[in-house]
Amino acid sequence: MYFEEVRQKLLSEAIASPNLLSDLAGLENYIAESYNNRSFIELLQNADDAKASKFKILRKSDLLFVANNGRVFNQTDLESLCRSASSNKLRGETIGYRGIGFKSVVGFAKEIHLFSGEIELTFSKELTKKEISQADRVPLIRIPHNISESENIRLSEIKNELMSEGFTTIFVFTGIAADEIESEFESFKYNSLLFLKNIVKTKITLNNTTITEVIKTQINNSQFKSTLKSNNEDGVGDYLRTHFLDKLQ
Repeated sequence: MYFEEVRQKLLSEAIASPNLLSDLAGLENYIAESYNNRSFIELLQNADDAKASKFKILRKSDLLFVANNGRVFNQTDLESLCRSASSNKLRGETIGYRGIGFKSVVGFAKEIHLFSGEIELTFSKELTKKEISQADRVPLIRIPHNISESENIRLSEIKNELMSEGFTTIFVFTGIAADEIESEFESFKYNSLLFLKNIVKTKITLNNTTITEVIKTQINNSQFKSTLKSNNEDGVGDYLRTHFLDKLQ
């Protein structure tokens, strides 16, 4: 399986140059700070670039599930995710193209698990540090690790539910910092959902309370209707907002 090939390549590079790995940890933190409160938008744009039509964020206690039904990861996608500024996206053809936006999520998660196609992996500073003990510090997203059986079992119920709903790529963020997540939700600009090329349904749920749902409907060849439904601040009642926009080319 190509996972092991990518893993061994990145592991060999890190063992040969632990100082570079330490530098990458600093770069990762800088990216996270630069993209402050934009992590959800970056995940949404990546899903749209993968031709997903559905996107879902689901928080359960200290776990955050982010799922889409787009194209599953291949070897090139995995290596681009692990490396910084190494994307296979082309400027003008996708929303994002630099391949660094995903690094913005390191500010609110202890570990990140990825399930997509044949891939079941974990990003963990603790596991990387054990393998590259000579590095002063290590990045979260660089060396992919095999997910533990116990962690896979812990995530299986919600993961299987999402897969039964048709989601093909699922990220799970563990040990999430409540303050960071709340800040992301509060600053999330829902009108950014209206300008996606492929995603027509977005649902964001926080501890069983639906925060927002956006459904985009094609009207004709040049226009679509986007309806946003969201709870109000006290969680009681909903409001609806409908936009009519020209179709993006």
